[in-house]
Amino acid sequence: MVFAQFTQFFINGLMGGAIYALIAIGIVSIFKATKVVNFAHGYIIMFGAYFYYTFSVIIPGLDWMPGWLLSWEPRWLVEWSGNLPMFSPLSSLADWIKNIPRIILGISGALICNSILGLLIERFLMRPLMGQSSFSMIMVTVGLISVLSGLANLIWTADADFVPYISPNAPIRISFFGATIFIFSSDLINVLIALILFVLVVGSVKYFKSGIAIRATAEDQSTAYSMGISVPKVFAGAWWLASLTGAMAGVILATRNGISPTLGLFGFSVLAIVLMAGLDSYMGVLLASLSVGVLEAMAQWKLGGDWAEVTPYIAVLIVILIRPHGIMGQEEVERI
Repeated sequence: MVFAQFTQFFINGLMGGAIYALIAIGIVSIFKATKVVNFAHGYIIMFGAYFYYTFSVIIPGLDWMPGWLLSWEPRWLVEWSGNLPMFSPLSSLADWIKNIPRIILGISGALICNSILGLLIERFLMRPLMGQSSFSMIMVTVGLISVLSGLANLIWTADADFVPYISPNAPIRISFFGATIFIFSSDLINVLIALILFVLVVGSVKYFKSGIAIRATAEDQSTAYSMGISVPKVFAGAWWLASLTGAMAGVILATRNGISPTLGLFGFSVLAIVLMAGLDSYMGVLLASLSVGVLEAMAQWKLGGDWAEVTPYIAVLIVILIRPHGIMGQEEVERI
């Protein structure tokens, strides 16, 4: 019994850690390009979740929208689903198929709108501060927290709501060394999406010209300019990438936890994870995210939900005391 519970919470922790890694990659991307810690990244993710809610729930439900957008039910699907047992995996698949049009619309709308939001923030708030100290840019991101939180309450209100799953949500039972583990298929797909996006971003930064430009700009903006690199474009690209991955993270969080303004608070937990990993290390972020995810799950299992909420902060304090630059962060040496 104890082994089954341990395995269940351990797997849940790994899946939660994969989502943390997807969120954290936006913070690391902006820092690598601009040397700015984006404190408002959690609220950019929250906007991505609300954009998904808008395009998958609100817009399809309008009177003048076609009915198939809200619930796609062709004759073959009605006949097939009518003979399925309730709560079976195939029944979950049929319910998901009905929502495919609004899921596609929701994800597309979230990606496009969140990308535009990130580019607007970079163009009108960050770019005018180029050449100034990083502290001034960081304070702008701190101010953005209140602005984005207030805008979300004005546009969508503070009421909680739910959105359609982006994949079938059938329960899966797995026997593991005599222990029975329950996993939902939607959680597995969410983790797979998060890991694929993580690998794509890391690969693009490491092997493509845009990634080389990001690393060069982070090292020395003046030298990057002299080598023909457009630093403003690099800044815009980093914010676009962070907003794009943030939109997908917001969609995943919305399907897991529902829609509410508290989604923005995830950014603070992930910021602690990024500090623990090292602000400029993608692999450190992956390692730290999975570790914190498992620690949170174990804390929830043995100590309760309150302890799980403070676990990332306790972990980052311990790591920073031992390694001030994080698990895999690089120490900067200034030569005179």
